[in-house]
Amino acid sequence: MRHEPSRAMHESSEDAQTSVTRVTGKVDPVSGWARRLTAELESVLLDTLGLAAAIEWHLRGWQKYTGIASELAVSNAAGFDLPEEYAASIFHIYSEALNNVVRHARARRIAVALTITPYKVTLVVRDYGIGLGHQASSSSQGGIAGMRARAQSHKGLCEFAGTSSAGTTVTASLPIAQAS
Repeated sequence: MRHEPSRAMHESSEDAQTSVTRVTGKVDPVSGWARRLTAELESVLLDTLGLAAAIEWHLRGWQKYTGIASELAVSNAAGFDLPEEYAASIFHIYSEALNNVVRHARARRIAVALTITPYKVTLVVRDYGIGLGHQASSSSQGGIAGMRARAQSHKGLCEFAGTSSAGTTVTASLPIAQAS
């Protein structure tokens, strides 16, 4: 006697596939909505608090959420107001650096330093994790490439230094164009 899959089994498989397709179709718009909402919240934070306070607020929540100890040092020369587009770029680089710490570094602590002068804004994110390999630091894809592109859009640099078992340091430096 030959055994063939039952018609009910075949139909339930089709139903499952239809359900997956329906759910997947809903996930993409929700994911896009969440990204837009996050971008809008970041914009409100930056506009309301300024870059340094937005990073301080975000870092406190991030530390509570991840359990990774963090320290923040801010040097803001004479309360200089950073142009909006520079603040947004630095905040995005900062956010991606912290995402990379959570995803890859296995760090127990990090240090963030932000220096704002009338001529330059510099962000340094140092994790004390497993380190960054040479191939990862020269990557032209993903988060690292995105951080570099944001810095380059302002004629700045975003550099990555780290060795295996010694942690990673991300340094972004943007020169601030002076109005004539």
